[in-house]
Amino acid sequence: MLSAVRASGATNPIVLAGDIHSTWVSELKLNFDDAASPVVATEFVATSITSEFPPELVPVVEASNRAFNPWVRYFNGLTHGWLRMDVDRSRWLTEERSVAAIDSADAPASTTARWVVEAGRQGAVRV
Repeated sequence: MLSAVRASGATNPIVLAGDIHSTWVSELKLNFDDAASPVVATEFVATSITSEFPPELVPVVEASNRAFNPWVRYFNGLTHGWLRMDVDRSRWLTEERSVAAIDSADAPASTTARWVVEAGRQGAVRV
């Protein structure tokens, strides 16, 4: 699939995913075993509103990402919420929104992280 995206000539493709109960921002490459492989697309993975990522696995995932997955730019397995996107011709902005509590419909939400993919530039930058 990533070869087809690359061959299409699309600039700054974005992939949206979810259902793993955690938030991720990753650079998708044609060859993940080659650090010099170009970024083909940026992936934003949305967390869940109420389903929990196993808290005991958070440090394991964080350590594994640092050691083995340098294309993973961000991981958050501790908060619940959603992703909010704002898109225009110059950039794609993704905000990770997190709720203070999952057992209250009135729980306040806040922006936990913000990422931008600028037009004409590959990869996400935290802002």
